[in-house]
Amino acid sequence: MHTLFVVFAGLTLLFVFILVSRLINRSGGGAGGARAFIWVWGLIATANAVTGVIRAGISPLIELVVFLVVFGVPAAIAWFASKKLGNA
Repeated sequence: MHTLFVVFAGLTLLFVFILVSRLINRSGGGAGGARAFIWVWGLIATANAVTGVIRAGISPLIELVVFLVVFGVPAAIAWFASKKLGNA
């Protein structure tokens, strides 16, 4: 359940990044926000994984698989959005 919540939070944060990018640079289409999100989300997902291993006692191997989902799903959508919004 926690994994789904974190993925949903990542997608919400992606929406915020794209929205702010569009507000700042109206001609940019939001692609810059999607690209910036990937870096920020990588840091957040890494912190989440480290917290899971250190504080929750989750096995690093299990946490690696969860990290791939938590980081990968929002990052893949952000990458796809940056490609689509970059052509706008």
